[in-house]
Amino acid sequence: MKKPGTSQEPFFAEIAGTEFLSLLEDLDEIEDAVRAAALYHQFHEHYRGAFELAGHAASYWLEEDGAYADVAAGVIQEMFRLRDVILDHFSYAEASSLPRVLGGVMSLDEDVTDSRIVASYAFVQAMEAVQVLGDWLLELEDSVYDLDADLIEQLRQSDPAQYRLLVERKRRAQSDSEITARESFAQLMGAADKTLMIAALYEQAEIGLASDRFEPGSFFPQALDTIFATKASEKARAAGKANSHPDSVRQVNMQERKEKICEEADRLKRLEPKIGETELVSRLAARPEFGTPDTVRKHLRAGGIIPEKKSRAK
Repeated sequence: MKKPGTSQEPFFAEIAGTEFLSLLEDLDEIEDAVRAAALYHQFHEHYRGAFELAGHAASYWLEEDGAYADVAAGVIQEMFRLRDVILDHFSYAEASSLPRVLGGVMSLDEDVTDSRIVASYAFVQAMEAVQVLGDWLLELEDSVYDLDADLIEQLRQSDPAQYRLLVERKRRAQSDSEITARESFAQLMGAADKTLMIAALYEQAEIGLASDRFEPGSFFPQALDTIFATKASEKARAAGKANSHPDSVRQVNMQERKEKICEEADRLKRLEPKIGETELVSRLAARPEFGTPDTVRKHLRAGGIIPEKKSRAK
């Protein structure tokens, strides 16, 4: 097998401002890099899903001794470098040709199984999703430093909570970039999930071939077509019903606003334990990003900060 990267300088994949020579072997370090973001906790579930998928994809390369195959790291790194080229080629190919497209672009020979090749691409797609989200969060913080780099760095170290507030304000002022990052992340994760399903199909085919139980004219081509047809229909449904989906930008933003309102309410109540409901709602509604008094009151009730409205006695 041709070892990727032997004819060129080592490729460093940059994620959240940090360069990684091996996405596979540096997976823990990548998690540390994205965890350093001020707003990481708000995207913890996004990252967890991406890293879990990457870990599942990486498991295709495990050998009997529990270690990754020698060529695994190089294949994945090279595939990440060539991901745009691969996407261009695959856009015009049949669903069942994914291993051939990947192997052709990367000049791989037949020593690598189709399931491992496809699983590697799922890993790459998950890491690209992490990159999109991590880079956006980093750029958000970088834009805060444009105010006064020395002062902001001092604030970050001495008062992390206040620093996060500044980042949040910048985030609200640049909402378009968040929408783009979220949509790209969701699309890449959806693609990675489908790719991993294809890897599982190839693995089953390989097991069948090894045991003389695989029939070339069986369900395999139809199964691949079903996966991609489902992917296309899901994309169409998402386009038509984006705002009703729990993970849509609108729904996510509403949930995050509720959390921010409740967090700020808790802070005010700790500072002023005797503050009344009317004053609390008034203070919070004075902040434009929290909405009207009715909106604030609704979120406070949903969060258990203030009691539910009592029904009138009949």
